[in-house]
Amino acid sequence: MNPSKSLFVVLALFFLLSSCDWGDFTFGLLGGDDSDNDQVADIEGSPSAGAEEIYQSSNLNDLCDDDECTPSYDPLPGSFLFTDGQDPLDEDVCNFDYNPNLTSTFVLNRVEGEVNGLELWLSKEDLFFLAWVSVRMQINPYFLLGVLSQESAGNCAAVSSSNAEGCFQITNTFGRAQLDDSYEERIEEWHWSDRSGDYYPDDIFIDPETYFEEAPPSDQFRITTDPTADTIEGEEVSSVVNFTNGVIAAGLYYKWQEYLLYYSYEDLRDTAEELFESEDGKSLWQASAYNGGAYGAVNALLAGGEDFLDELSDETQNYAEMVVTYCKEYQAGTSTYSDSYTEDDVEWIIDLLSYTYPDDYDIDWDGVKDDVHQVFFADGTTELTFVDDVKALVYVISTFVPDLAPEWPDEDSI
Repeated sequence: MNPSKSLFVVLALFFLLSSCDWGDFTFGLLGGDDSDNDQVADIEGSPSAGAEEIYQSSNLNDLCDDDECTPSYDPLPGSFLFTDGQDPLDEDVCNFDYNPNLTSTFVLNRVEGEVNGLELWLSKEDLFFLAWVSVRMQINPYFLLGVLSQESAGNCAAVSSSNAEGCFQITNTFGRAQLDDSYEERIEEWHWSDRSGDYYPDDIFIDPETYFEEAPPSDQFRITTDPTADTIEGEEVSSVVNFTNGVIAAGLYYKWQEYLLYYSYEDLRDTAEELFESEDGKSLWQASAYNGGAYGAVNALLAGGEDFLDELSDETQNYAEMVVTYCKEYQAGTSTYSDSYTEDDVEWIIDLLSYTYPDDYDIDWDGVKDDVHQVFFADGTTELTFVDDVKALVYVISTFVPDLAPEWPDEDSI
C-alpha cells in the first residue's frame, strides 16, 4: 500500500470510528457472544485502499456499539446461526445464513442463459441493496435471489390476487401488518396501495434498457423515477414495488421469523438447530414461513421435526423447494456480476437508501456521503467495485450513526 494513502486512510478511519463512538464490542450483532469471527478472515481481490483498511481492522458483523441501538433482549446466539461451509457457495447446498467475515469479496455468480425460463438481470442499484441486506442481516444473497425468482421472476410490476406486490411480493394486508408490528418506526413513512390482482402499467417504470444498460430478455421492470411517490402519473403505488424497499422488507421478515422461532418457541430450539444443521434445512424452513406464514411453519416443525415440509400444503412445499433450486442454480453460475460505482453512483444509492428511512430518524445523509468520500474517494480513487468494495461500503454506511445499525424486531412481535 502506498504510504501516503495508508496514512490518509488511517486518519479517515479515525474520523469515522470516532464519529460512531466505538468501544470494545466483541460479539457479532446477530451472532451472540460465541462468535469466533472477530474480523475479516481473508482479504482477497483488489479492494480500494479504504476498503482494504476496513477489512484489516473490522468485524463486519459488528455494525453498532451503542445503547441506542441495543434492544432489551439478547441477540440470537451463534449456536443458532450455522455458517459452516458457506464459502465458497456452490450448487450443492443452499444455506440461509451468510457470514460476511469469511472473505472480503462479495462474489455473486451470474448464470449465462435461462434458469427455469428466467434470465435474471440486476442493476447496480439492485446489486448494492442485495449486498446491503445480505451483509447486515447475514442472509445468503443467492437465497434472496431464489425468493425473488420464485415470487416475481424479477418483475417489480407484479401484483398477485392476494395483494402481494413487487419483486419480493410483500402483501399490503398481512405483510404490511407484520412489518408494522415488528418494525413500526422503521417503515412508518412507507406507503401502500390497495391494488389487487393486476400488474402495474409498464409506463410508470423506468426504461429497462436504461436501468439495466441493456434490454433484458424478459419483463423485469424497476421503479426508480421517484421512490418517495405514493402516486406516479395518477397511479397509486406501494413503496415495496421499488426493489430497494422490497428487498429490505423481505430481509426484515426473515430476521423476524428467526427471532420468533427462537424466543417464542423455546421447546423447539433443539429441533430447529438439528434442522438448520441439515443440508438446505434452514432455507427450506425460512422459505416455507415466508410463503405459508411463520406460525404455520412453526407448527409444522412442531409436528414433523425435520420432515416439517410434509405437514405443509403442496403449494408451500413446492414453493420452498423451488426457492432452494433457484438458489443452487444461481450459485453454480459460471459468470459473475462485476459492476463498479463512481462517487456519483454511490451518492445516488445513498439517496435511495435515505428514502427507506423515516424523516424523524434525523440522519445526516450529507454526513454519510462525506464519510464515504473521506474513506473511499479522497485519496483519488475514482471507482469502487461490487466484488471488492461493497462489503466495506455497507459497513461504513451502517456504522455512521446508531440509527443506521441493523434493525431489531419489536419485542412484542416475537
